[in-house]
Amino acid sequence: MRTLEYHAVPEDEGVRLGLILERRLDLSERQIRQLKYLPQGITVNGVRQRIDHTVHCMDMIRVSFSDQKRKSGGLLPLKKALCILYEDMDLLIVDKPAGEVCHPAHGHYQDTLANQAAAYLQEQEREPSLVRCVGRLDKDTSGVLLFAKNRLAAGRLAEQKEAGIFYKEYLALTQGVFPPKERTGEIRLPLAPVEGSLMKMQVSPQGKEAITHYEVLCCDRHCSLVLCRIRTGRTHQIRVHMAAAGHPLLGDPLYGNDRYITSSRTALHAWKLHLRQPVTGEQLTVESFRQYMFC
Repeated sequence: MRTLEYHAVPEDEGVRLGLILERRLDLSERQIRQLKYLPQGITVNGVRQRIDHTVHCMDMIRVSFSDQKRKSGGLLPLKKALCILYEDMDLLIVDKPAGEVCHPAHGHYQDTLANQAAAYLQEQEREPSLVRCVGRLDKDTSGVLLFAKNRLAAGRLAEQKEAGIFYKEYLALTQGVFPPKERTGEIRLPLAPVEGSLMKMQVSPQGKEAITHYEVLCCDRHCSLVLCRIRTGRTHQIRVHMAAAGHPLLGDPLYGNDRYITSSRTALHAWKLHLRQPVTGEQLTVESFRQYMFC
């Protein structure tokens, strides 16, 4: 359970409780609706109140977000050491190795990082915990991966993603050398699934908007190290955009065509994560120091 508290100040005298929740606690209408139906979701001075209640100076307002626990048959915990980069009451940020799956899917129901996070949080909290993977990474991609510990954090992080406040920076090793005039730029190509394929994406006029900013950091005769910042989070976005630009990622089994250098996996690393702490508003930057050996 995640609880927020607020002491009413003189300026709040006579204001409707619903407005206080919106303006002082920065809660959305959807979050307030959810709180209304929880036994201790919204209280004033320890007493449950409706949102049309009138607030007085020095009132203690408390909201409690209660996560419904998973029943049997839900996410199974897997006890395995996590490389934790950052943790607080709302967030768990880990360093994902290449080759591990983020969340349960076909063929991977018990061996994912979400299973590992569930086991870790269960051990910390002494009870089963819901885990929410925010900003998932492909199996072969390494780097920074975030789990929200509660519903409030997950909702606010989703809003940050929409606003461009929550974003990642990636390092990619690509095929070929970029011409000098093309070593910084923006790729703006819509993406859509390939018909008949469960995984593959393609550039398509009927697709969803996708924008990738890139900067070539260094290169040799056959490949380039590229820093990518994505403004949209489409499936395989960097992989498809780099391939469309004539520079597919090394080791990419779907979009690549390695010629001179081979890689044991798709050469993509989520290097840095930028966000605001969803409750305190503190600006956070978390980096992955994992050794990202692409070749």
